[in-house]
Amino acid sequence: MKLSIITLHSIYNPGSVFQAFALQKYLLSEGYDVEIIDYRPSYSTIGKNKLKGYLRKILFFKNQYILKQKYEEFINSTMILTNKRYHTFRELEQNPPIADVYMSGSDQLWNMDYDCGRDLSYYLGFVEKNKKKIAYSTSIGKKNIPSEEMNLIISRVKDFSSISLREESSCEQLAVRLNKEIAWVCDPVFLISVEVYRKMITRIIKEKYITVYLSDKGDLLNAVINDIRKKTDYKVILIGGNRTRCSCDRHVKDMGPYDFLSLIYYSEIVVSSSFHATAFSLIFNKKFGVILPPKNGERIESILNLCGLKSHLIGSINDISIIYEDVDYSKINIALTDFVDKSKSVLRNSIEY
Repeated sequence: MKLSIITLHSIYNPGSVFQAFALQKYLLSEGYDVEIIDYRPSYSTIGKNKLKGYLRKILFFKNQYILKQKYEEFINSTMILTNKRYHTFRELEQNPPIADVYMSGSDQLWNMDYDCGRDLSYYLGFVEKNKKKIAYSTSIGKKNIPSEEMNLIISRVKDFSSISLREESSCEQLAVRLNKEIAWVCDPVFLISVEVYRKMITRIIKEKYITVYLSDKGDLLNAVINDIRKKTDYKVILIGGNRTRCSCDRHVKDMGPYDFLSLIYYSEIVVSSSFHATAFSLIFNKKFGVILPPKNGERIESILNLCGLKSHLIGSINDISIIYEDVDYSKINIALTDFVDKSKSVLRNSIEY
C-alpha cells in the first residue's frame, strides 16, 4: 500500500524533522510504501514574521548557512521524499503524488497562528474526492480554539476517514463538532525505538552541563540559571536561536538535528519551553523542567499529565527544585509504552480500515 505524507519535514527545527523522520521510519517498518511529499512553501523558510525572517538570514548568514547544510544533510539522508518538489497548493492540485492513502502528518499543521494552519495543502485539499484521507497526531496547538478557526478546520477535515490529534483537549472539541471519534495519540518521535536515536548520537561537550532550549528571556529563566550556578558546577549550554536569552557558558547557534539529540542525551538537566525537548527528555529518561510557553503549551501539558509529571512545570521560583530530583522512570516508561502501543494501533487501523 502506498502512503503519501504531508508534514513540516523541511523546516530547520529539530522537532519538525524528527517527527517527520520517525513517522516515516515507523510506517516503513510496518511494511508500507511511504513517501513524504516534498512540499516547501515560501513561508516555511522565512517564518511568521517575514521582515524578521529576511533580517535573520542577512544578519546571521554564516550560522544560517551551516544550519541549512546540517538540516538538508539530515533530510536527504534519512527521509524518502517525492521526486517532485512542490512550492504552492496550486502545484499540488495540478499534479498530486499518486498514493492509496494520503496522510496529514504531525506537528502544528492546523494551528492557525501559523501560515501552515491556513494552508489547504495540510488539510489535503489537493486530494481527489474518491481517495482516502487521514490525519495522524496533527496539532491545533492550543486549548482555546476560536470559533472562527474551529469552523474553518471542521469544514476542511469533515471528509477525512480518520483523525487523531496530539492534544487531548482538541480531540474532545473536534469529536463533538464532527460527531465522530477523534483519538488522542503520541507524537511520532515516540513511535520508534530509543536505540534508533542512540545510533545518531556523538558526544559534543565533555564537561557536565545543563541544556537550555527555546525558553523566552525573562526573570524566571534567569532565576533558574542562577539557581543552577549556585547549586552545581554544571556548564550552561544554550542551544538554538540567534539571540542569547540567558547567561550561558556556550551558545550553540548552528545546531543541527544530530547536535540537538546529542546535547539532550548527554545533558545532566534539560530546561526548555519546547515540546520536543520535553519529549526527548522523556525518551532519554532525563532530569528536566519546563517553563511553559505563553501560547501553544497544550501539547506539553498533555504528555506531562499522561506521565504524572505535571510538577515539572516551572511556574515560579518555588518550582525550580524539581529539576534536581531523580525521576522514577520505571512507571513512566510503562505508561508511555502503553500510550505508544495504543497510538500504533490507531495509526494502523486508520490506514487499513
